[in-house]
This record gives sequence, C-alpha cells and structure tokens, in this order.
Amino acid sequence: MSGFETNVSNYSLDTDYFGTSPMSFERTTMDILDSRLHPYPKEFRKVPLWEASLKIFVYSLMILVSVIGNILIILVVAKNKRMRTTTNYYIVNLAASDLLVTLSCTWVNLVSDLSEGWILGSFFCKVNSFAQVTSVVSSILSLTLVAYDRFFGIVYAMKAHIIERSAKYSLIVIWVFSITVALPMVLFRRLYERHWKNHVELWCDDDWSLGALQGTSEPTEAFHRPARMTYYTIICLILFIFPIVAMIGAYCGIIRTLWLNKIPGERLTHDISGQMKMKRKVVIMLILILTVFSVCWFPLQISILYSEYRSDPKMMGEWYDTFYFLARTLAFSNSAINPIIYAGFNENFRKGIKSMCGCYKKPRWTAIARIDSFRSTTLTATSKIFNKKKFSVQETSLIKNNFHESRDHHKMTVAT
Repeated sequence: MSGFETNVSNYSLDTDYFGTSPMSFERTTMDILDSRLHPYPKEFRKVPLWEASLKIFVYSLMILVSVIGNILIILVVAKNKRMRTTTNYYIVNLAASDLLVTLSCTWVNLVSDLSEGWILGSFFCKVNSFAQVTSVVSSILSLTLVAYDRFFGIVYAMKAHIIERSAKYSLIVIWVFSITVALPMVLFRRLYERHWKNHVELWCDDDWSLGALQGTSEPTEAFHRPARMTYYTIICLILFIFPIVAMIGAYCGIIRTLWLNKIPGERLTHDISGQMKMKRKVVIMLILILTVFSVCWFPLQISILYSEYRSDPKMMGEWYDTFYFLARTLAFSNSAINPIIYAGFNENFRKGIKSMCGCYKKPRWTAIARIDSFRSTTLTATSKIFNKKKFSVQETSLIKNNFHESRDHHKMTVAT
C-alpha cells in the first residue's frame, strides 16, 4: 500500500494555537461512556507518497537554510567588532529567535502532520508551544526596537545615544518578557489520551478553565474557554498587530526624513551623499524584513482568531485543516527567508559570510562606514587604488599622509 495512513477526523477539529489537537469528537459525552467498548469513530485517509515527499523536501530545505543562515549571521557579528552596532544587536536577537523556531517548532509541525496523532510525548507538547510563543514575541519586540532605533537615529539623531546605551539591556528585557508571556504554555499545556477498542488517541492541547456557553448553565470543555480566548487575543492583537502598526508609523517618519526632506545647503558633498544612500539601503532592508515577517505570520494569527471567535463552535469547516497547515508552514519559512534578506541587502553581512566561507579576501586598507548604528565613521575608500598597483610601505604611507593633508586643507577652506 503506497503512501502514509494517518487518522483524520471526519468531524470538525477545534485546532488550537500550536498543534493538531482534536478537541475530540463530543469529548464530554464520550468521557461519560466507556470509549474502550467502541471503535475509533474517525476514518483513515491516505496521504499520497508524492505529498509526503514534497512536504519533507520543503521542510528539510527550510530547516537547512534557516540553521546555516542564522548561525552565520550571529557569527559574523560576534567575530567582527565593527559589526557590533545597535541595529545589528537586534538583528542577531532576531536570528536567535528564528533558530529557536526552527529547532523547536518547524520539524515538529511536519512530524505532527505526517503521523498519527501526537507521537512526540508530553515534553515536546509543552516545549513546542512555549518555544513558538517565546520566539514570536521576541521577534516582534526586536523588530519594534530596530524600527525605533533607526527612527531616533535618523529623525531625532541628537537623542540617538540614549537608545544606543540601553541596547544590551533591551535584549535582556525582551527575553525575560517573552518567556513570561509564554509561561502559560508550560503551565496549561498537556498530553491527552483516550483508549478506544482498536486505537489509542493522543493529542496535545491546553487545559484552561472552563466557561459556560450562552443559554447553558454548565461548562462546556470542548467549545468555550474564556481564559484561553483572552490569552490568544492578547498575543494576536496586542503583541502582533499593534506593534506592526507602530513600526509602520516609525518607518513612515524615516522615509519622510530620508527621501522627502531636503538637507540644508546648496549641494551635498560626496561623503554625505554616500552616507545617505547607505542609510536608505539599510532602511529598505529593515522595511523588507518587517513586510516579510508580517506576511508570513499574519495568516496564522487569522486562523487563531477564527478558531477562538467563530460563530459555530462545533464546526470548523473542511478547509480549515489545510489552511492551518499552510499558515504554519508560511510562518516557519520566515526563519529561512530572513538570513537571505540580510545577505542580499547588507554588504557588510555579505562580506562577513564570504570571509567565513573563505571566498572573500579583505583589502589591506579599506573604508568602513557604520551607517547602521548611531555612531558613524566616514572614510574615503582607497582599496581600488591598492588593487590596481602594488605599493611599497613608504609609498603607502605617503599616499595616506597626502589623503589626510588634503582632507584637513578642505576643512580649513570650508571654515574660512
């Protein structure tokens, strides 16, 4: 028999935020009855071999790119002191969050989709959910601080040093807050099991306090849990939608400053013009990161809110399982896309990655412009000169001295 066989309910599934937990077929009723006397009331469906192979290939590629890419991003910043800027600290934090998602959630979603029920045990039942909430909150807070790091660095440059000094402490606060928000997943998440006559049903789900539906006086476990609804609403709206709206406002202010406002003076010097172009490129990269993050995670937030607020609590619709799996896949793919964006839009990251792979030879004397932090160092690049001709030590020293004398003379001329 070709293909994988997995148990899939013919009935609607009340799938929770982080796993494939069938809230079960009339749980209250079946708990009263002895399920051991009844056969498993769900049909089997065959997952074609081509479908399983395609999913395994896509997820393997996602995991490989995410792990290698994010580790390289972290190592590039760790080994290069000039890359240790405020913005890059937050990018490293974002890479760490992406690694957490990849190592704790991505492969779990694939195994859960291809296996019969929840086969990973109670430990991963808790860890998978805890890691996903922690990483989502950490990522959104890192992106928010990156946006306002650039906002104050460009729009209110005089106040930039205040945020720069607190960058390292902000990272600690991000992780403490993210872990605190995710703690309910450790406290209320557990593995359920039910024994049928011909099958043992396993699923991972939340164990929240129960509430009564309108028109009833008894709590209905499977369909109404107000504490869970409140918790997921806070994650989706307050910790996802609202920060994105705030970031859009920050980047609108940045765009207005860099593209629309004219800097006083008859014309820009070559150095200032170069800095402006590089700042714009960094901002474009950050806006793209925010856009990709929003697009990747937004469908999952929609599926969560729909699951909690749907009008008929007993019906999810046949389309929901497919949509939910695709939404989670798209969300986890964000961890693999981010390193590609860093390398594609940031020359320093690109050079650092090439250097670590042995594909880039650092020039003897090159210019470094730290435009992605508040401290900017502007030097005129002379690496092209040295690449064209080999100079002696004396000739090299003479060229450097002439360069500095020319720059000092230009400053004196401007001052007078």
